[in-house]
Amino acid sequence: MSSRRALIIDDEPDVATYLATLLSDHGWNVRTAHDVNKGLELAREEIPDVVLLDLMMPDRGGLSALVELRIRNFLARFKYRKADAFLDKPVEPDKLLKTVDELTSRRTD
Repeated sequence: MSSRRALIIDDEPDVATYLATLLSDHGWNVRTAHDVNKGLELAREEIPDVVLLDLMMPDRGGLSALVELRIRNFLARFKYRKADAFLDKPVEPDKLLKTVDELTSRRTD
């Protein structure tokens, strides 16, 4: 099993499946949630190395989820409340993989 963990929070099941498959195919252990509350629950259970978070969701916006993740120290090693990167949908596979690799390789615990 991979030691790299990703959490995908996206209300569009097709998008979440696409992203999860892409990351899984490249060695990531991926968990998905289709709403913010479930995503926060999953983050509490197992702290991910990276979170792919949709900004526009019907229950709560992704930015409020980001703030909650950071404030409650679910992602304590990340110091800032702002997103580390933004990618527009549809996400280009190579760009996504490069971005998550760059973000996780420069983090220190």
